[in-house]
Amino acid sequence: MTFSSMTEEELAARPDRLVETARALANETGSAAFTVAQVTARSGLSLKSFYRCFHSKDDLLLALLAADSAIGARVLAERIGDRTGAAGVRAYVVELFDLVQLPGAIGYAGVLVREYGRLQEEHDEALTAALKPLIDLLAENIESLDSRRDAETMFSVLISGIHDVVVGRVDDASEYAEYLHHFCTRGVGL
Repeated sequence: MTFSSMTEEELAARPDRLVETARALANETGSAAFTVAQVTARSGLSLKSFYRCFHSKDDLLLALLAADSAIGARVLAERIGDRTGAAGVRAYVVELFDLVQLPGAIGYAGVLVREYGRLQEEHDEALTAALKPLIDLLAENIESLDSRRDAETMFSVLISGIHDVVVGRVDDASEYAEYLHHFCTRGVGL
């Protein structure tokens, strides 16, 4: 019988270590084009350790999206400040597009936009839970009969726009953010 030399604290930190490694690999490639083997090799953990923490690469991606969505929502809330309603929605959209262009954000954005549709199709509830902080922040500023549904729909439109920025289809991300803001707010009557 062998015993691990890792402490309980180190064992508990393994999922975070794997997520941090996935984030680093995503930032290098701007996508989720890395393997579980690359994640484990870079993190210094075994495949067995990986599968004790996550059932699949998709579970790791969802954990990465959840962690970065929570961080992004906090930063976005600070940038929105005390603006609410229509001004809050505008600030959300403009600041979200600004955040995507910050150094280090392209990896998260790349994973999110390239994997969003597939994860939504295959893991809808888990993806919704992972993105909850960002969607809740948007819903807080939408004054409609179904602000949550409107926020989810608007967020899907914004993801499509961020995809265009990430893949280089948009020359002026700020102008595009303003366009999407106007498009989305007309749709929800703001």
